[in-house]
Amino acid sequence: MNGLRRMTVDERGLIGKLVVLWLVLAALLVVLAYDGIQIAITRFRVADAAQTAAFESATTLRSTQGDRQAAYQAALDAVGEADPDLRLAEFVIDQQTNEVVVTVSDKASTLLMGRIGFLRSLTKAKTTESSEVSAP
Repeated sequence: MNGLRRMTVDERGLIGKLVVLWLVLAALLVVLAYDGIQIAITRFRVADAAQTAAFESATTLRSTQGDRQAAYQAALDAVGEADPDLRLAEFVIDQQTNEVVVTVSDKASTLLMGRIGFLRSLTKAKTTESSEVSAP
């Protein structure tokens, strides 16, 4: 009888510990899923804003007969309209072909991945798009 009692005493609380462990793992998976969705959304927004900014800038460059400052302002406005948090990282107009190259960047707001050193680079989104000015 003593052996049976000792065996049941040693297993007390085992189920509770397993439940807590599973709950912690489930919470971690939910947070990682949320972070992954945030990163995907940020990358989509950055790509869309870069494409729109390049197109708007090229269109403005064509309609203003080569006014580079107006083209730059059109790119800034397009990025700002897409999302005020986005940043126009680079803007280049090729002198010979009048091709507009726009780079837009942003950092995803994550719960966990942005705080872990080796995962931090995954939260940064940067996209470069180009658009040529077609002849009238």
